[in-house]
Amino acid sequence: MQFRKILMTGAVAGAAVLLAGGAWAADDAMANTYGNTVMTKSEKTGITGTLTFAKDGTYGATTTDADGKPVNYTGKWVTKDDGKTLCLTPNAPPDAKEAPKASCSPLEAHNVGDSWKVTTDQGETFDVTMTAGH
Repeated sequence: MQFRKILMTGAVAGAAVLLAGGAWAADDAMANTYGNTVMTKSEKTGITGTLTFAKDGTYGATTTDADGKPVNYTGKWVTKDDGKTLCLTPNAPPDAKEAPKASCSPLEAHNVGDSWKVTTDQGETFDVTMTAGH
């Protein structure tokens, strides 16, 4: 199913988030992401995505399908390894035969306006940028 493949790629893109920054809080490595937008682009496929994170451990994401139409989905995020790893699990669409797997990436400090590269635990590299606001 094409949507499932896009959802999986979007989830991986979402895990390409290395965030925090000046507002880095020792007890909340994601503090700088709330209220901001994380943009990702797969170096392998060129697929882009945007993510917004909520303090309650949920996120919203938008990517594009094969026809260039926007695909919106939600999911859950957690940090692991004492806040050094971010893992995202997208919610499966109702017609999915199986839930997408979580994907993880290193979590490092960055500020709004920063751009960087990250490679996920699935071996895909992404260009990532954090912008102010949603």
